[in-house]
Amino acid sequence: MRAWVGAGAGAWATLALAGAQPYRRRTGAFAAWWALTWLMLDWHIGMVETDDGRPRNLGPADACTLARVWLVPAAADAPAPWMCALAFVTDGLDGRLARRSEPTRIGRDLEGLADAAFAAAALHGALRRGWIGRAAGTGELVRLGVGFGYALYVWFGSAAAPDPRVLHAARVTTPVRAGGLVAAGLGHRRCADALVLAGAGWSALAIGRAFARSRA
Repeated sequence: MRAWVGAGAGAWATLALAGAQPYRRRTGAFAAWWALTWLMLDWHIGMVETDDGRPRNLGPADACTLARVWLVPAAADAPAPWMCALAFVTDGLDGRLARRSEPTRIGRDLEGLADAAFAAAALHGALRRGWIGRAAGTGELVRLGVGFGYALYVWFGSAAAPDPRVLHAARVTTPVRAGGLVAAGLGHRRCADALVLAGAGWSALAIGRAFARSRA
């Protein structure tokens, strides 16, 4: 864990010292964010084990997930197309890599948190720079809020894990929403608005259907 955190801090510091933006101007935000990430990993170190209780070190799947966490402060400033594309690629890879090396309990929960954190940061950055319209940004932020609220309600309301069918229902729409963020970074605002709104609406329908099935 210390090696992963140190590598992330070193990579950011190298870019900041070289004068690369937005890394240089977001150094303070990154330091606070990465410290919180370190604390979160440290507090949950007992969850870095397989479902049957065997400890396993952080591996390639966790690296993919942490890459999205690492990008959050930069995406909140200016979500460049390559950042959104990298987030989409790592999102597709971490699940497959985890299944090959046996998923851990922390990996299962960290993946969803990383997805939500990056998406919220990228939307904030895109809205701040006027790359997408407020209607599209608000629609996607509402979708993220509903998903996060559902997870909190189940965890604290029933002390049980949220239904994975509901949590992962919107995964099918990820390419559409990622495409919208990439289009926003490329300056295609109308296309970005259409894709983000379509992805948010489609996600809402998928989540609603999954929730209804979970209650049946």
